[in-house]
Amino acid sequence: MSGSADASGQKLAGKIYFLIFWEPVPDMGDRRVVHPQHIAKVMELEADGRLFGAGPFLGEDGAPNGRGMFIVRAKTAEEAHAIAQADPYYKAGFRTYRLECWRRSEGAVNVRLNIGANRVEID
Repeated sequence: MSGSADASGQKLAGKIYFLIFWEPVPDMGDRRVVHPQHIAKVMELEADGRLFGAGPFLGEDGAPNGRGMFIVRAKTAEEAHAIAQADPYYKAGFRTYRLECWRRSEGAVNVRLNIGANRVEID
Protein backbone atom coordinates (compact mmCIF):
# COMPACT_ATOMS: atom_id res chain seq x y z
CA MET A 1 0.00 0.00 0.00
CA SER A 2 2.81 2.40 -0.76
CA GLY A 3 1.71 5.98 -1.04
CA SER A 4 -1.46 5.54 1.03
CA ALA A 5 -2.58 8.28 3.37
CA ASP A 6 -3.70 8.23 6.97
CA ALA A 7 -6.97 9.76 8.23
CA SER A 8 -5.44 13.27 8.17
CA GLY A 9 -4.46 12.88 4.52
CA GLN A 10 -0.74 12.81 5.37
CA LYS A 11 1.28 10.58 3.06
CA LEU A 12 2.77 7.66 5.01
CA ALA A 13 5.02 6.01 2.44
CA GLY A 14 7.72 7.89 0.60
CA LYS A 15 8.92 9.98 3.56
CA ILE A 16 12.63 10.80 3.30
CA TYR A 17 15.04 10.41 6.22
CA PHE A 18 18.80 10.63 6.49
CA LEU A 19 20.82 7.87 8.14
CA ILE A 20 24.07 8.85 9.81
CA PHE A 21 26.37 5.86 10.29
CA TRP A 22 28.97 6.56 12.98
CA GLU A 23 32.42 4.92 13.05
CA PRO A 24 34.90 5.31 15.91
CA VAL A 25 38.33 6.76 15.22
CA PRO A 26 40.92 4.30 16.62
CA ASP A 27 43.27 5.34 19.40
CA MET A 28 41.60 8.68 20.12
CA GLY A 29 41.44 8.15 23.86
CA ASP A 30 38.46 8.16 26.18
CA ARG A 31 35.42 9.63 24.46
CA ARG A 32 33.54 9.70 27.77
CA VAL A 33 34.98 13.19 28.26
CA VAL A 34 32.38 14.52 25.79
CA HIS A 35 29.65 11.96 26.45
CA PRO A 36 27.44 14.37 28.47
CA GLN A 37 27.58 16.91 25.62
CA HIS A 38 26.76 14.16 23.11
CA ILE A 39 23.71 13.07 25.11
CA ALA A 40 22.59 16.72 25.44
CA LYS A 41 22.83 17.12 21.64
CA VAL A 42 20.84 13.91 21.08
CA MET A 43 18.15 15.14 23.50
CA GLU A 44 18.05 18.49 21.68
CA LEU A 45 17.52 16.73 18.33
CA GLU A 46 14.78 14.62 19.87
CA ALA A 47 13.06 17.60 21.51
CA ASP A 48 12.93 19.63 18.31
CA GLY A 49 11.65 16.70 16.23
CA ARG A 50 14.73 16.16 14.05
CA LEU A 51 15.63 12.77 15.57
CA PHE A 52 13.64 9.71 14.48
CA GLY A 53 15.94 7.29 16.28
CA ALA A 54 19.51 6.85 17.50
CA GLY A 55 21.61 4.21 19.13
CA PRO A 56 24.71 2.05 19.13
CA PHE A 57 25.39 -1.09 17.15
CA LEU A 58 26.06 -4.10 19.34
CA GLY A 59 28.69 -6.81 19.12
CA GLU A 60 27.93 -10.51 19.43
CA ASP A 61 28.27 -10.16 23.20
CA GLY A 62 25.45 -7.58 23.26
CA ALA A 63 27.75 -4.71 24.24
CA PRO A 64 28.07 -1.50 22.18
CA ASN A 65 30.96 -1.82 19.72
CA GLY A 66 31.66 1.90 19.18
CA ARG A 67 29.65 2.17 15.98
CA GLY A 68 26.15 3.63 15.84
CA MET A 69 23.46 5.30 13.81
CA PHE A 70 21.13 8.30 13.85
CA ILE A 71 18.00 8.49 11.72
CA VAL A 72 17.20 12.18 11.26
CA ARG A 73 14.52 14.29 9.69
CA ALA A 74 16.13 16.93 7.49
CA LYS A 75 15.03 18.81 4.39
CA THR A 76 18.37 18.41 2.61
CA ALA A 77 21.57 16.41 2.76
CA GLU A 78 23.38 19.61 3.73
CA GLU A 79 21.12 19.97 6.78
CA ALA A 80 21.75 16.32 7.71
CA HIS A 81 25.52 16.84 7.34
CA ALA A 82 25.26 19.87 9.65
CA ILE A 83 23.47 17.72 12.25
CA ALA A 84 26.22 15.10 12.06
CA GLN A 85 29.01 17.66 12.21
CA ALA A 86 27.49 19.29 15.31
CA ASP A 87 27.73 16.06 17.32
CA PRO A 88 30.31 16.48 20.12
CA TYR A 89 31.95 13.09 19.38
CA TYR A 90 32.50 14.17 15.77
CA LYS A 91 33.65 17.68 16.71
CA ALA A 92 36.20 16.26 19.18
CA GLY A 93 37.56 13.82 16.57
CA PHE A 94 36.31 10.64 18.28
CA ARG A 95 34.32 9.45 15.28
CA THR A 96 33.61 9.88 11.60
CA TYR A 97 30.33 9.41 9.78
CA ARG A 98 28.78 8.36 6.50
CA LEU A 99 25.46 9.85 5.40
CA GLU A 100 22.80 7.98 3.42
CA CYS A 101 19.43 9.23 2.18
CA TRP A 102 16.61 6.72 2.85
CA ARG A 103 13.00 6.62 1.68
CA ARG A 104 10.60 4.76 3.94
CA SER A 105 8.41 2.62 1.68
CA GLU A 106 6.90 0.01 3.98
CA GLY A 107 6.83 -0.88 7.64
CA ALA A 108 4.88 -0.39 10.82
CA VAL A 109 5.34 1.27 14.17
CA ASN A 110 3.21 -0.07 16.98
CA VAL A 111 2.50 2.02 20.07
CA ARG A 112 0.59 0.65 23.03
CA LEU A 113 -0.41 2.88 25.94
CA ASN A 114 -1.20 0.89 29.06
CA ILE A 115 -2.68 3.58 31.27
CA GLY A 116 -3.35 1.40 34.30
CA ALA A 117 0.24 0.15 34.38
CA ASN A 118 1.60 3.61 33.50
CA ARG A 119 3.56 2.06 30.63
CA VAL A 120 4.22 2.86 26.98
CA GLU A 121 5.39 0.11 24.64
CA ILE A 122 6.83 0.93 21.23
CA ASP A 123 7.68 -1.79 18.78
